[in-house]
Amino acid sequence: MINVLQITDCHLVVEDALLIGVDTQASLEAVLRQATAERKPDAVLASGDLAHDPMPAVYERFLTTVQEHTDAPLVCAPGNHDVLAAMSGLPQKDLQIGNWAIVNLDSHEDESTPASVSAQDRERVQQAFAETDADHVLLSTHHPFVAVGAPWLDRDRIQNPEELVKWLAECSRSDSDPAESQSAGRIRAIVFGHAHQEVSGHCENVPVYGAPSTCFQFKPRSQTFAIDDEGDGRHPGFRWIELDEDGAVTTQVGRAKEFLIEPELRR
Repeated sequence: MINVLQITDCHLVVEDALLIGVDTQASLEAVLRQATAERKPDAVLASGDLAHDPMPAVYERFLTTVQEHTDAPLVCAPGNHDVLAAMSGLPQKDLQIGNWAIVNLDSHEDESTPASVSAQDRERVQQAFAETDADHVLLSTHHPFVAVGAPWLDRDRIQNPEELVKWLAECSRSDSDPAESQSAGRIRAIVFGHAHQEVSGHCENVPVYGAPSTCFQFKPRSQTFAIDDEGDGRHPGFRWIELDEDGAVTTQVGRAKEFLIEPELRR
């Protein structure tokens, strides 16, 4: 069993600053403390919006913070708040562990909120599939592959996701694929961020999962921007993804209950 820790939407800001009244550095540290106390990750997957102030020093602090809690390999994907050039010091290469490959699909565009999957992004993923001999693939991206029921978030999700999943499945196939898994190729699950809440669903029969943010959460099914102020939504979160040798995926969301989110929203 391979244990992958997914963290996302950390929104780190310049040192000693707050974001809507939240110390996002402290909330990230609380998440990493909680998660690594539960189990030892074999890999850490950071699925975008790692910085809210996208400067090299902020990304360096993100990397240092993760490395202070675990020596597991780290794979980072950019989100819509990230700037690719500034985060160049972070590990972004795809990762193979045993019979599994973790492959990033870049859905971001600098200084733009909506998802953007370019021909170049597709080409890079197709090349990654061609280069790995892993039988199973966990695909990571930032923007959701499914609607989360909040119009202000859903307008920015990946467009035509069914077509994209069909294409990804087709180009991920290999001669060693068993016939029963051909519909999804080697892709066993897709994980994403951006939604700042727990999400689960399917796209073209591929399981898709969104993780809560390591800082504040968005109120589920809100019509406009709203911060969740109830139950688990008041705590930063993370997702464990268990990858079995036979291709099975099991996943659970965890929360850093010691850290209470108390945002300060302007009225």
